[in-house]
Amino acid sequence: MIALDYALRVTRELGLSGESSCVDQLKPLRVYIAVDGRLPGHPDRDVALLWTECHGWAIAVEDGAELTVVAHLGGAVDPPPRTVARWVRRQFTESDSSLRAGQVA
Repeated sequence: MIALDYALRVTRELGLSGESSCVDQLKPLRVYIAVDGRLPGHPDRDVALLWTECHGWAIAVEDGAELTVVAHLGGAVDPPPRTVARWVRRQFTESDSSLRAGQVA
């Protein structure tokens, strides 16, 4: 299963256990990975890393059962795990004014 292997490699690159993640194998393939920490401008929201085979990676904040995407990683839908991890880490250090809904990094 390619999506599961890819998601595991990204999870490991982020130093996460993968305990709070899932892969939805229905078309389109989707991945959800809970990420430790809080984003600037969203100090009271949990953070999730999302992936779909159509749109690639996005970061979302959680409000109960709702997910709001706050940034997209542009380019290929399946960049190397190290690229994804660098992008995610950068989102946690960006200033509040640089994080905009739908931002493409």
